[in-house]
Amino acid sequence: MHPYPAYVEKATGTRLQDADGNELLDLIFNATSLIHGHVHPAVTEAIRDQAGRSTAVLAPNAAQIALAEQMCSRVASLQRLRFTNSGTEATMMMVKTARAFTGRDLVLKMDGAYHGTFDGMELNAATPGSAQAVPYTGGVPANLGDNVIIGRFNDTAGVTALIERYADRLAAVIVTPMASVATWIPPEPGFLEGLRAATTQRDVLLLFDEVIAFRVALGGAQQRYGVTPDLTAYGKVIGGGLPVGAYGGRADVMAVTDPAGGPRVAHAGTFNGNPVTAAAGLATLRLLDADAYARLEQLGERFAAALRAAFTDLALPLGVRQVGSLVSVAVTDRTPALWDEVNATMRLALLNRGVCGWGVFALPTVFDEAEIDEAVSAIHDALREPAAALAGLEVPVG
Repeated sequence: MHPYPAYVEKATGTRLQDADGNELLDLIFNATSLIHGHVHPAVTEAIRDQAGRSTAVLAPNAAQIALAEQMCSRVASLQRLRFTNSGTEATMMMVKTARAFTGRDLVLKMDGAYHGTFDGMELNAATPGSAQAVPYTGGVPANLGDNVIIGRFNDTAGVTALIERYADRLAAVIVTPMASVATWIPPEPGFLEGLRAATTQRDVLLLFDEVIAFRVALGGAQQRYGVTPDLTAYGKVIGGGLPVGAYGGRADVMAVTDPAGGPRVAHAGTFNGNPVTAAAGLATLRLLDADAYARLEQLGERFAAALRAAFTDLALPLGVRQVGSLVSVAVTDRTPALWDEVNATMRLALLNRGVCGWGVFALPTVFDEAEIDEAVSAIHDALREPAAALAGLEVPVG
């Protein structure tokens, strides 16, 4: 962030302390990964205990098995599971496994979807509504777009038509079941169900990227929305704040990675299934019981309602989206185009008011109602003058 970011020296619970000694209320918790807040006692104790026994060894370990069992007990579709070091690696390996299993190269992704910094997925539509894939960042060879086609999230008919058109070449459809770029967008009724039906009919694999979305229910987004994919990628919360990734699903598909059977997909990594990470992840998931999810849902609903009330009070035509403990601000067809300029300043405006985070929010189990009021009060104050300046402007965003 220009002119420079706030450097954090310490974090505890819901608070950050920057290098200048300022205390900040955190609203994003390391890109959604800290679902129990910073340095939760149970998680840090698990890290200390495991670090005192081993930090990394070139062998399987009990901690990774315990974490895998915990995940598989929550998600019925996880018949086999492999660990990676990041969500990027998880999606990368998931796509590679799908291609190896089907013997096809083409993958369908949604326009604007982020599946990590994996070259093969850093592609979006060449033009709005186009199925042609082109890189959206530098350093990605243009010819990688030959192996990807682009659909639109929540466009059931359009994506189904693409599956039908390219079925003979199509290995998989990859989708974040709850879109998570710039704002959280839940699937419209029938969208995920439509993908499942179309892919099943044409023998194409359905891949879920639940690196973020796993936190929306005990069994993740696939439980919340009632749709079962063939493979799923994970990250964020399953590492308890340490670097992590994992992917898994159908046993017959995952068998292509089995070293005992002469794998068609080699999967190596010095820190895959790291025991310290696994211990932190296991402690995190054990705390995420049904009561914890009920509390997260309640916190998310309260925060979303308070934000809507603030925007109404300021006469700002903004929307609010909420899925569990994930809450975000969204433009509407009445939001003035000049809102983009205000939006660009909000992160700094909130830092100056003791709050870290804007636009997309991820609430932890350790949040309370007073902190919700504190956060919304700061947002209301930061928007007071911009809202007055924007009053009466009804120029659509586009």
